[in-house]
Amino acid sequence: MLNIQTGINNEVLRTVSEPIKKNEIKELLKTGKQMLKYIKDPDNGWVGLAAPQIWLNKRMIVVSLLRDREDENFKTVLMINPEILEHTENKDVEQEGCLSVPGAKWDVERYIGIKLRYTDDKQRENTLNLTGLSARIVQHEIDHLDGELFTDKLV
Repeated sequence: MLNIQTGINNEVLRTVSEPIKKNEIKELLKTGKQMLKYIKDPDNGWVGLAAPQIWLNKRMIVVSLLRDREDENFKTVLMINPEILEHTENKDVEQEGCLSVPGAKWDVERYIGIKLRYTDDKQRENTLNLTGLSARIVQHEIDHLDGELFTDKLV
């Protein structure tokens, strides 16, 4: 069971996470796999988790890459050192919630599309183009790595 950090003013959640060095990846994969298991568990009902939410200020996230809220054939992936390389000019507004701010849902503006680079659990570098809900989920989780919460971006 993971101990989820909560609170808008939580110091751990407000700290910018450090990049993961190559020699740290194997050690941190055990934690990453626990995060994956947590997000994949349908009883938990969440689509993303960032390492700072479990007391670890390292640049690692787990995200479900949903096309839309009805998507049942999505992949959930572990991303090490994710970085948004490009984004669309267009944005849209949708409601978001967060494990770290229990019970709250508010409108947040995000880029509709992003180009992303990250290292996977096999230590391979990947580049992805994401749009819609999957792009929103990734942006939300990367915000955690930057010490930001969705409440900082309310419309």
